[in-house]
Amino acid sequence: MTRLFCSTLLCVFVINFAAFHVHASIADRVNEISLQVDTASPMPIGAAIDELETLLLSDALKANEKRAVAALYARYQLLIHQRPDDNILRALQELEDKSRDGLIIAAGIARMYGISADYTEAYKRFDALISTPALPADVKVYALIYQILTYSEGQVFAPNAELINTVNDLLVTHDFSHLRPLYDSIVADYYQSVRAYELALRFYKKSLAGAQAANQRILESDNLYAIGILYRNIGDYDTAIDYFERAIEHDKNIDINYSEFLATYGIATTYYRAGKLKDAIALSEKVLIHPLSSSFYNSEIYRLKAEAHLTLGELDEAYQTLELARELYDENREDEQTTWRAQLERTAAYITAAKGDYKLAFEQFEVFHEAYLEAKKYEDLELIESADLVQKITQEKERANLLENENKAFEEALELKNEAQQTQELFSMLLSVLVALTMITIVIILILLRKSRQANALYSTAKDKAELHSRIKSEFISNISHEIRTPLNAIIGFGQTVAKRSSDLETKKLTKKIVTASEMLLQLINDLLDFSKIEAGKLTLAIGPHHVKSCLSTLIDIFSDQAQRKNLHLALNVDEKLKDELMFDELRFKQIMANLISNAIKFSKQGMVEIGVRVTEARDSHYTLHRWVKDTGIGISKENQAKLFTPFTQAESSIARKYGGTGLGLSITNNLLKLMGSSLTVESEPGKGTTFSFDVSFAIATAITDDADSTPSAAIGEDYLSLLTGKRVLLAEDNDINVEVMKALLEEFNLDLHYASNGQEAIDAMANQEFDLVLMDVQMPQVDGISATQHIRQVLKKNTPIVALTANAMQQDIDECLAAGMDAHVGKPVDKVHLVNTLQKFLLCN
Repeated sequence: MTRLFCSTLLCVFVINFAAFHVHASIADRVNEISLQVDTASPMPIGAAIDELETLLLSDALKANEKRAVAALYARYQLLIHQRPDDNILRALQELEDKSRDGLIIAAGIARMYGISADYTEAYKRFDALISTPALPADVKVYALIYQILTYSEGQVFAPNAELINTVNDLLVTHDFSHLRPLYDSIVADYYQSVRAYELALRFYKKSLAGAQAANQRILESDNLYAIGILYRNIGDYDTAIDYFERAIEHDKNIDINYSEFLATYGIATTYYRAGKLKDAIALSEKVLIHPLSSSFYNSEIYRLKAEAHLTLGELDEAYQTLELARELYDENREDEQTTWRAQLERTAAYITAAKGDYKLAFEQFEVFHEAYLEAKKYEDLELIESADLVQKITQEKERANLLENENKAFEEALELKNEAQQTQELFSMLLSVLVALTMITIVIILILLRKSRQANALYSTAKDKAELHSRIKSEFISNISHEIRTPLNAIIGFGQTVAKRSSDLETKKLTKKIVTASEMLLQLINDLLDFSKIEAGKLTLAIGPHHVKSCLSTLIDIFSDQAQRKNLHLALNVDEKLKDELMFDELRFKQIMANLISNAIKFSKQGMVEIGVRVTEARDSHYTLHRWVKDTGIGISKENQAKLFTPFTQAESSIARKYGGTGLGLSITNNLLKLMGSSLTVESEPGKGTTFSFDVSFAIATAITDDADSTPSAAIGEDYLSLLTGKRVLLAEDNDINVEVMKALLEEFNLDLHYASNGQEAIDAMANQEFDLVLMDVQMPQVDGISATQHIRQVLKKNTPIVALTANAMQQDIDECLAAGMDAHVGKPVDKVHLVNTLQKFLLCN
């Protein structure tokens, strides 16, 4: 997450908030410092802070004089993104009051808590400040900008869309045109946070041009750095470095060294992403010892440095650096709801595995797995809510603007009519009437023409924005799928291999539970994809013969450990009359019951969770069943029960933070039940638990073949194994862990396996050698899998079977792979049965 706007606030707000009612000499000196910092040859910001700090601690100043000094001191500290020592912070807190300077100090203190990652205190202070009666409009803008920045750093994106619109309304209402470049920069940063990079770049460049025109030098420097971060994030590293170097050069003109520090940090992180590890490590030392560095930047640098040492095989250095990153995260960033802290445990697992301690590595990976899941769900929820909120607010703003334009048009018509009536006194009655009618007619025509143009323009803008948000949503869901499927591929693949190889029954049992839990995480991803399918009306049921009791027993086994950790008893209550196999979609039935059981365990602290099935009607052709999941948890109030089945919504806003979850489970469950001709019913009372139930009819299976109970297997006969032996297969994969997973899965087939770490290496290998099959990843550096496949088909003219092996598993991803010339698609996490069947299909036919 970029850290922007801290230094932009000085040039915009210093003059506007410099109304000090204090002793003349102190007031003059404070204003003199402000002007010196903001002139063409500015006073070094560090010297200004030192002098203000000396004045703030002086016993010779009165309270109102100190308050004037403190207001400017707070803004300058935030200019370089620093929080003062605790004794200075206490001195600032003593000066808070309802005066103009006191309110500015309050906003600065709230932001200082955000800088030190104490987000709970920061949010509380911002809420209290903004709700202050008769808060001056310019002070409110000042506070809102700091609040937006703090929310972004805490990965809370949803409120920012509404706050940004509130700032815009204040700018228009009070004609704060000098703040427009700053506003554009805030909007750009928000779009970058939700990964709408094209829009973000447009607003950054607009803000940069506005800052240059208004001589807002610090904002200009910030925009250069922010654009560099954007190009880094989209992988254009050369352009990113160019903007960082421009920021460093520009920093010499304003003499605060903060932009120079940020740009140095940006170059170091770009080197890490570009694979220039030794250069990155060397530059990291400059960031770490910089006087303006802080726990946020140091923790990130240590994390990246640890990963670099691991890649270079320097395991001791990697572990030592990782410990420094852990310490900084735990001491200074404990309130953050991000995946960054979880990634440290993944790095720890990789280091431990590289040292040969695989048992400990698996334990560390389990810690990462759980922490990553919790943090990722929170981040994803924030991004989804943010994208939806932006669209709703934009639509409301467009409707309001349309009504405002219509009102203006009618007002203009009324003014013209009054003017015509005044002119009537100078002309005859007939001529006056004729002129008035003519004028009114012309005005009405012009108004109608203008309204028509405005309506067309508004329609075009609304259509573009709707398409943008739809694209953002689709890209976001695709990114979720890819980001989580990639580590899941390693967890499930290695877990299956360990379970197969291990002779120890306890190890085999625990490993299977890891695989089962990981597959449930995969189901969470599929929830998002299912929701998209349900919205599009494309989800269908796969009906087959299954035993209801067997399905429920499997779910009890999956959730038993989770329930035991909370001292909950899982009770299964199945009607003894239910013995026949029934015709239903087993996967969707398990998905429905798993969602209900998971919620029951999540929201219960003690007692029991009962899963039950009762036969309410038994006929020769079908059973009608009543099913329920009952818990002794926190319960749901009557007014909140109406919200339960709304997508991305939970009963109360605090639920997502305290218990996690996307708010999709019950919505998907109810939609699946609608496909089965049923719906969920809820009975609940706060503090006494909840019961979810539904009734459904399933036909009795009357013609069951022997194959119906068989389980797919990835094993193949020795004759086929001998046919696969020596087959030349090229694996194009840039992730080392995924390479190891594929080696483990394919070990028994004795393939002649070759590797390429990117699309270009795959093209070169195909140009110089012959292969029987290519397993092609999609997202790779230099040349991606799609482009590599097109080159192999169109330029090399090779017909070798190419199988997509990728975490991009949505339908549009599969279609894109096939359109590029690939022959099949195998998603990550890799299903061994599907993989082996695909290999047999292409390799045994050659």
